[in-house]
Amino acid sequence: MSRILNWATEAEDKIGIQDNAILDQWEVPFGAWIDQMVDWIDANLAWLLDAIKWPFEFLLRNFVDNFLIEWLPWWGAVLIIFIIGCLVRSVSVGVTAGLALGLCGLLGADYWIESIRTIGMVLVAVVLCALIGIPLGILCGRVDSAWNAVRPILDAMQVVHAFVYMLPIIFFFSIGVVPATMVTMIFAIPPLIRLTNLGIRQVPEDVVEASRAYGATEMRVLTDVQLPLARPALMTGLNQTLLLSISMLGIAAIMGAGGLGRLVYKSVQNLSVSQAASSGLALFIVAVVLDRLSQPEDSDTGNLYARIRKAWATRSNPEELLKEAEASAAKKTNEKKKEEHKELTQQERIGYAAAGVAGVVAFVSTFLTWGKDSGLLSGHSRNTDLDLTGQSFTGLQASGGSWAGYVVFGLSFFLILAVATSFRKAGSGNRWFSPDGVVVGSVAMLIVSLTYLLVNTAQGTVSYSHGIGIYLALASSIVAVLGSIYALWTAPYSALRPLPLTVSWSRIITVVTAVLFIYIGSIAGWTFDERGSGQLTPAQEEEVAALKAECDADASTCPLNTLAIGSIFNDARLSNKVIHDGYTEEGGGLGYLSIIGIAVAALFVIPAAGLLRKEEHYRWRWSTLAAGVGLGVSLIGLVWIASLLRVSETLIVTGNGAFLVLVAGYIVFSSSKKLLDEFRREMDYDDSDALEAGNSSAEEEADQAALAES
Repeated sequence: MSRILNWATEAEDKIGIQDNAILDQWEVPFGAWIDQMVDWIDANLAWLLDAIKWPFEFLLRNFVDNFLIEWLPWWGAVLIIFIIGCLVRSVSVGVTAGLALGLCGLLGADYWIESIRTIGMVLVAVVLCALIGIPLGILCGRVDSAWNAVRPILDAMQVVHAFVYMLPIIFFFSIGVVPATMVTMIFAIPPLIRLTNLGIRQVPEDVVEASRAYGATEMRVLTDVQLPLARPALMTGLNQTLLLSISMLGIAAIMGAGGLGRLVYKSVQNLSVSQAASSGLALFIVAVVLDRLSQPEDSDTGNLYARIRKAWATRSNPEELLKEAEASAAKKTNEKKKEEHKELTQQERIGYAAAGVAGVVAFVSTFLTWGKDSGLLSGHSRNTDLDLTGQSFTGLQASGGSWAGYVVFGLSFFLILAVATSFRKAGSGNRWFSPDGVVVGSVAMLIVSLTYLLVNTAQGTVSYSHGIGIYLALASSIVAVLGSIYALWTAPYSALRPLPLTVSWSRIITVVTAVLFIYIGSIAGWTFDERGSGQLTPAQEEEVAALKAECDADASTCPLNTLAIGSIFNDARLSNKVIHDGYTEEGGGLGYLSIIGIAVAALFVIPAAGLLRKEEHYRWRWSTLAAGVGLGVSLIGLVWIASLLRVSETLIVTGNGAFLVLVAGYIVFSSSKKLLDEFRREMDYDDSDALEAGNSSAEEEADQAALAES
């Protein structure tokens, strides 16, 4: 034995400098040092950890839990988002943000609470980042030594993975929403500091020196000169911080925080596709809402995922984002014109007048009788409508079970507003307050009116008859379509830049995809009735009773018998489920209207894509009609889904067929929207400006002639 030990010792002694094993003899105990530091901090600096933890606990408890979740009602949250959107961006952004946030509540109570909690967590993280990052960035921008000291720390925060500093934070502060917010803050704050520093340093030095020469104090130089000129950089930094905070919601869920990240993480653990889809949709909506509200002016408005990827990729060099924003702002400044838009033509006035009057009539029709003696769409979501016999309903009453009236109400109000704006000042206001916007709204209103008229009456309905209101809505929609098309064909609109003289095959492929979606959606389920799914047949009941008795007699058989009983109940659920597609008489029968609508849209896309003519106005007008039909088809699915959700009994749900129709219609609409955005009303050039320009040029020529003579 001693001989063996001596041999091992001699082998160890023979390790040379070229051998890797020699490194083990000089091991640096860095991990042990950090472990000792953590133990010392935990034992002696508990008061400091509590002080760091307090602002996070205070804001999360009072602002998120007490205010947003417990005290603020859902409509209050939607209203606040709407007001903020109107104040910081525009009315359209405010309306879109409010409606999108309301959609999160329609996914379920849990999704609404977790959506609000997610918004609160992100806002707390961004606010704390701003309180620390902006003053620190200002300090770095004004003091070079501070920037030299902070820069290596920022580099480390951006290079080191979040899992590395997540562990000591969990050790000091446990798990939950507080440490998750801390990790999010560490990850998201560097771009804000860098861009604030860059914004301060990019302020022209001559402007700063001029303000000092006039006697301004350093505080006045900062608040009145540097910060206003650095505002674009500050807003870009805040937006990037928010995007990075959203991207950390998954890690926050792993650390035990709530929010939508928890639902996504839970769906992965349980392999629940339905929960993953719902939570993913809610997370996407929340991210889009926060992103749009925080975007600086003249910023990139592209795809959210593309913007998050850009924010992630440029964490170490966010100055690139600022350069893009400045280039975009300069481009938009150069494109601005001082001229006035052309006045309405006589043909436009006639068409607009017809569309406006039709909009007023359609608006009034929603308050008149749409149905008598029964609910039209509600009959598909409950057993019978006997309790509605002898009653009549307007287009806005819930008992009728239809959202078609609300859609007609909204579209008619849009027509009235668009026509009034155009008569007041042509070309002003929102882009869609234009001939193509009025056409899109009129066509969509016509298709929604047809949806209500053509839907099948449910079999459980004793009696039903249409009222005067829906016929009036249909007639006014037809007049609005004709009038708006007449105005469209004579409107002096032109493209901002020449359209490519090629066939847009992408639009052809898009409409083919939409047709495929419609076909699948029409044959798929539009209504799933599971009220009888839990009922067992007598034979199944006897089989279940026998399995339970066997389990009571012999406990070892319980696991297998439990699985067998579950299989019996699952078979009963599947066999007793009633599914109605878009064609059956028992269902709504809206599959036919969807197919016809998408076929018409496909016919309109052919000239809109340039297959027949390459002329710009020709393609623009047909694109307008295609967009209107696409929006109308999308509203077919939306009206069906919303109507059944409004009055459905338990275990009656809408199917994916209506959802596919909704998506297909929107695809056609969005494919036309890009071309419509290219067209603006033509300008009338001011003669006085031209005269001044002519006088100026004449004076210059006279001066040059006098100089030549001398």
